[in-house]
Amino acid sequence: MAVATRILYVHHGKGIGGAPLSLLYLIRSLPQRFEPTVLCLHESEASDLFRREGIETIVLPRIHDFSHTTVLWYPWWQLPKILYRFLHFPFAIERARRFIAARRFDLVHLNTSTLLAFGIAAGREGVKVVWHIREPIARGYFGLRRAFVRRIVATYADAVIAISRYDASQLPAAVPVRVVYNFVDREVFHPGADGSGVRRELGLDEKRPLVLFLGGVNRIKGTKEFVRAAVHVLERKKDVVFAIAGPIPDRSLRTILSGGAKYRKEVEASIPPRHRRAVRFLGVRHDVPALLAASTILCFPSLVPHFARPVIEASAMGVPVIASDLGGPQELVRHEETGLLVPAGDVDALAQAILRLLDNPEEARRFGENGTRFAEEHFDAKKNAQAVIDIYDSLLES
Repeated sequence: MAVATRILYVHHGKGIGGAPLSLLYLIRSLPQRFEPTVLCLHESEASDLFRREGIETIVLPRIHDFSHTTVLWYPWWQLPKILYRFLHFPFAIERARRFIAARRFDLVHLNTSTLLAFGIAAGREGVKVVWHIREPIARGYFGLRRAFVRRIVATYADAVIAISRYDASQLPAAVPVRVVYNFVDREVFHPGADGSGVRRELGLDEKRPLVLFLGGVNRIKGTKEFVRAAVHVLERKKDVVFAIAGPIPDRSLRTILSGGAKYRKEVEASIPPRHRRAVRFLGVRHDVPALLAASTILCFPSLVPHFARPVIEASAMGVPVIASDLGGPQELVRHEETGLLVPAGDVDALAQAILRLLDNPEEARRFGENGTRFAEEHFDAKKNAQAVIDIYDSLLES
């Protein structure tokens, strides 16, 4: 009987978002000849997600990742945290190395660019490293941290996978990168999915327009721009409902210090009292297919380049998309064919795009149908998972 190939997947984050879901879908697609173990840096919703799937999941605390991406990086006023991460770095490498050595993995797959300690640790143990780049590397002030991240990835990665051409472009030209788009399970995300339960929950009949944003209350994802555009639309069309699904910052001390609580106030203050019933904050949801099935339009008004999983899920379900004209969405939306791209941060352009699709249902339907075909071609689970498996096989054979 053949011995299974043991793969360690290292995941960094706490919440349920694109990175853990994409990793979960990849692990689901693995043949039985692979034996996956997921290592998380925190006990969190993400670690629970993998455990519920029956995947061996281990939490190894007291190891910090080194985040320097457009999604999360540390500005100058967080200099103490930056210095702490650098001082902690040798300890993190050694702790990761001991874990990898004890478990004898055949391959280590890092689920983000920020897991530098595990890349170095696996390399020192002679274990092949697949490095998944899921977000653009930030430029920063002087480029020193960017150079540090890029150098370690270039030195220790045996294979680099980027989820978009834009993310791949952030690495040195000498680093060979394979672009493999994130993918969707088309048995779950398909045009025939039922959204009637969500519409009943929200008190909407089948004809009332619903515009969805799957980003929570998050500055870089453009929540404030979305609600400001919603207000413009509601001045013209009072029957439209706008829904925001995803994490909402609480009022804890940590959230206050990070600026999340202040941003939440800014978002709420952007909605005049007369329109507050038409802008719904749904919180974290686990019924994304039903939310999308209930929606007329999906918006993703990100302020930074970012691969947007909601965009490919909406496309697979035939929901027309409006997204920011930035790296990431530019590859996921074909402008005037599967949806519309608008300048990032341009509230008026976003509102006009929403109004255009609401006023032209036939055009919106055509965009949705084209989006489904585009998703089948570019975001198919079997095809894209096989591309990753081919990379594994190539490394293991060598």
